[in-house]
Amino acid sequence: MAPPSVTQILLVDDHRLFNDGLKSLLNSQPDLLVCGQVFKGNDALPAIQRTNPGLVLLDINLPGCNGIDLGKTILHHYPTTRAVMLTMYNQPKLQEEARRAGLHGYLLKDATTPILLRVIRSVAVGQVCFDPAVTERADTAGQSFGDDFARRLNLSFREVEIIALIRQGLTNEQLANQIHLSVETVKTHRKNIHFKLGINKITDLVRFAIENNI
Repeated sequence: MAPPSVTQILLVDDHRLFNDGLKSLLNSQPDLLVCGQVFKGNDALPAIQRTNPGLVLLDINLPGCNGIDLGKTILHHYPTTRAVMLTMYNQPKLQEEARRAGLHGYLLKDATTPILLRVIRSVAVGQVCFDPAVTERADTAGQSFGDDFARRLNLSFREVEIIALIRQGLTNEQLANQIHLSVETVKTHRKNIHFKLGINKITDLVRFAIENNI
């Protein structure tokens, strides 16, 4: 019997520990092989050209770009490539955006290993897999993540997430622990948020979050 074909996968996620852990998990499967790892959105297209993956796993939050928009760009330039959004955002609006962008799947990062592997294998052979758990247990907080106002203000999903946590009164250290970033990275995000919104005071930022239901 001929050995099963191997699906080559490109990982696009800026969380290095998660990226490395996912690589180790997938490479332990005889029919899956991680052919490349990317930590910035701008590096994705060159990596695809270089490695020719059959499937790309994308995060939504990437330095310098939105993962859904990146997925749409990837499929435009490489229409035979399969693309799945692997994200922490349990937001029906984002899943629908990914579907409209032409992506082939949307899976939450808290999915079990068997579900993850089943989705990857299903998408690799031409199916589409959108996580029913997103609509069954969607978060009520942060519904604005996919709203047009965020795009108009050039806010990234990560920045909207940070605004929501600031509204809850979290310190920089607590924010860093909550979203698995360094304190310095959190400070940089906060600086960018204030610049984009033209806000200088924390009270004004909290008011903005309340007014926009973040």
